[in-house]
Parts: sequence; structure tokens; C-alpha cells
Amino acid sequence: MRLHSLVCLIAWLAMAGGAVAQSRVIVIDAGHGGEDPGYYSWTGHPEAELSLRIAQRIEARLTAHGGLDVRMTRSGEGGLSDETRLAMANAAGADLLLSIHADVASTRASARGLIIYAVSDLARMQVVARTVELGLAANRRDAGRALDERLARERAFLTTLDTALPEDLPLVIDTGRGGLFDILMDAGTPALFVEFPFLSNTEDAVPPPLTDAQIAVVNQLADAVIAHYAQD
Repeated sequence: MRLHSLVCLIAWLAMAGGAVAQSRVIVIDAGHGGEDPGYYSWTGHPEAELSLRIAQRIEARLTAHGGLDVRMTRSGEGGLSDETRLAMANAAGADLLLSIHADVASTRASARGLIIYAVSDLARMQVVARTVELGLAANRRDAGRALDERLARERAFLTTLDTALPEDLPLVIDTGRGGLFDILMDAGTPALFVEFPFLSNTEDAVPPPLTDAQIAVVNQLADAVIAHYAQD
């Protein structure tokens, strides 16, 4: 584990120790960062920059509402390993880990909408085995029970999100390719991989700050989290 990641994790553990127990914990993970810029838009801006801006806006909206214990894996340009990001979420006992990214569509410059990757039952045996290997469960039976609970909690939130988003915004829930992402396969908490917007879209991939249309979608995502998790 790199020194930067280790320092971040130690600081996170110290913060987690003072958390308010009754608050639901939402971890917002701005993807990429540091030496890993992610994709680049046609304007030359890296995915890491956009994901951080979106994550910061979600954090601000959730914090302003109250009733949630909101954490960020990274709040600056530095990058973290997936291992460290997951260790942070596990240490916090996260009720939800949202990993924020941006997508590209090589065949359609007008592609728009929101894609969410999740682990499906098809990857069950692999996830259970990795859960035991990582020491997140004592045996396969315990790992299976934990996975059942995790998947149920993820599906419940996705139902809330689907209701919260406008009907004209394409929303794809992709469980078939969820197994491609370590941050989903190795998660010890409910975890979703969010792709928005499309950097290949000439209207979406504008230089920061976010457009009004992008802000509206991000706010709707945050409001779904509030509706599902916030405690009055």
C-alpha cells in the first residue's frame, strides 16, 4: 500500500472512531485521481477532475440536509488504491458506497444518461470466495448471508433511485459487467459504481464547472440517497 494511501486510511480510521452511531454512513468515492486520470473528454479534461466535482456536490447536498454521516474517500487531486477506498468504507461500516466515474461511448457522441454497475447473483460464488479470502467473513456460509443482505440493500436503494430520476433520463442498471470492477467484487458493504456523464458527449464533456443539466442529475442522485437513508 502506498504511503499516501496509508496516511489517508489512518486519518479515516481516526475519524470513523468518532462517528455518530445512529447516523447512516454514506461514503462518496471520487474515482481515479493522482497518477490515474481516467478517461479524457474531447476538451482535454480528465475523468478524475469531473468525478471529484460531482462527489463534492453530492457530499455538500447530503451534508446540508443532515441526518447522514457523509464521508469522502478523497477530497483533492491525489489518488487512492481500490484497496484503500474499500478499507475506508469497511472501517466506517458504510450503509452505501457510491463510486463516482464518467463513461465514454465510442459509437455515439450523443450518448447520455446514467449507468450504475452492481454485482449480480451470477458472480455470487466468486464474491463469496473473495470475501472469505479478504477476511471479511469467517466462512462461505457467513459470506453468503452477508452477500444476500448486501444485494438486497443495494436493490432497495436502486428502486428508490429509479423512482427519483426523471423518466426522460436514460438509466441503465448493469449487473452483467459489475464483476469487472474490484471495488464492487471486494466490497464488504453495499456498493454501486456510478457512471455519469458521458465524456464522449460534446454537450456533457464541457470544461468544469458542471452544467445546470448535470447539476440537476447529481442533485436528483443525492436526493434519492436522502430519501432512502436520511433519518429525521
